Amino acid sequence: MATLYRDYRPQNFQEILGQNHIKVTLQNEISANKIAQAFLFCGPRAVGKTTLARVLAKAVNCQNRQVGEYEPCNKCVSCQNITSGQNLDVIEIDAASNTGVDNVRENIITFSRLAPASSKFKVFIIDEVHMLSLSAFNALLKTIEEPPAHIIFILCTTEIHKVPLTIISRCERFDFKRISVVDIVKKLTHIAQAEKITIDRQVLEAVARKSGGHLRDAESILGQIFSLGDKKISLEQAELVIPHYNSNEEVDLLDYLSRKDAAKAIALVNNLVDSGVNVKNFNGEIVSLLRQIMLNKLNPGLANNLGLDLGENLDRQLNQVAENFNWEDLFNATRRLLAAYHDNKNLLISQLPLELAIAEICFSVQKMYTNANSPMNPDLPRDSLVKKLSSAPPSNNQPTEIIKKAVINLSQEDIKEKWPEFLVKIKKYNHSLSFVLQNCEPQEIKDGKLCLIFKYKFHQDRVNDVAIKGIVEKTLTEVFGSGLELSSLVDENLEIKKTELESNDSDNLSASVAETEKKPSGLISDLLKNFGGEIIN
Repeated sequence: MATLYRDYRPQNFQEILGQNHIKVTLQNEISANKIAQAFLFCGPRAVGKTTLARVLAKAVNCQNRQVGEYEPCNKCVSCQNITSGQNLDVIEIDAASNTGVDNVRENIITFSRLAPASSKFKVFIIDEVHMLSLSAFNALLKTIEEPPAHIIFILCTTEIHKVPLTIISRCERFDFKRISVVDIVKKLTHIAQAEKITIDRQVLEAVARKSGGHLRDAESILGQIFSLGDKKISLEQAELVIPHYNSNEEVDLLDYLSRKDAAKAIALVNNLVDSGVNVKNFNGEIVSLLRQIMLNKLNPGLANNLGLDLGENLDRQLNQVAENFNWEDLFNATRRLLAAYHDNKNLLISQLPLELAIAEICFSVQKMYTNANSPMNPDLPRDSLVKKLSSAPPSNNQPTEIIKKAVINLSQEDIKEKWPEFLVKIKKYNHSLSFVLQNCEPQEIKDGKLCLIFKYKFHQDRVNDVAIKGIVEKTLTEVFGSGLELSSLVDENLEIKKTELESNDSDNLSASVAETEKKPSGLISDLLKNFGGEIIN
């Protein structure tokens, strides 16, 4: 594989991609001969920190540079020696391999006392400076604070938070940004032309997006594509190196989601899976595009300012799809697909989380489920929700509306009158739950709200469990009617008045039910029911 990132490393300020906010400042300092003696370059990997440090070293030591100029000539002996790495006055140190205080003393402090051998400045480029130990930073601090006039320090790091504030405060700090897709495509196009290889622009845009704004990664991927050996590379050939789905399929899926066409969206996903596409990576690409749509809707220039442009072709297609998304659908789709991305683990059917997300987005199930479990409406029975979904006509993709619940008002006496019937019926679904509900005091139903007061917190927690709560609500509907909102409180001073299930209050039930529900009363009976014991003597 060709080492393109070394063969085509920028040699002057003009060739460096992006980072204009940094280049302008450095160029002005150089042209005015007012150069700081300590620089701190921080930012993501592979965005040009070390490259810019070398260009800066060449510019300040260029023998042919005139007053008011800032570009190195790249022709004098000093420039050529720095380019080839043979200049003794430009010292590059890998802090990851020289972390100790002894290395700092030997390689930096001692050499900084010596005058440059043949250049105007002795330049120390310390890469990954955050790897230095605390004692090494302390040893370096005094030298950076008051360096000799012929010394320039350039510290490079990807983790600025690990650099002591005492070091940061003594440096001129520059924050690098990831490189935009447009700039990366320009550089890759230049490399392809220099290598006399014709390559589809869609391939270059796909490589630029895959690199995530890191130029070295993009050049490495392009080198792999060049290794195919052809002088003309199409998108189909490049699929041997990069994922073989393209942006058209991503945009197509978003188009189906915006039009609520779940069938076509799921069919597209399964076709990709059958073709060997990693469904999780594809899902991640869709989330990235939805983020792009959201940023563009917030402010058309926001995505470009953040270096998130996707290339001319994809931007044009995405703008057409974005017109069909309103804010509510956009937020819902992004949340569901992001959840599906993290849910794709250890599944027999790898595409199932994405298929579920597509179905929920297209039929607005997520919205209904959220509303049904929100604080404003906490207790709509799940069976009712499932029934509404199953009864939705297949030809209509509009969200199913939830039926308004009737308001019920019942006194506490009316509740207690039917409470034995409720306790008997709930045993059909959960036998032990009947005992838990015997240890609560039901209040009146007012405006469709029923409050249960428990003496023990663990009884309340049991009833508030999602599955158990559904059973309680279903049984309450059978006995008192639909539309009840259930809530609960804890009162440790509550005195429970036990209700005998075999009393006359249950005479209206069938004899068989009454017979099965007769249980001994009293403290012993409660203990037996709670712990599943029996009297053996």
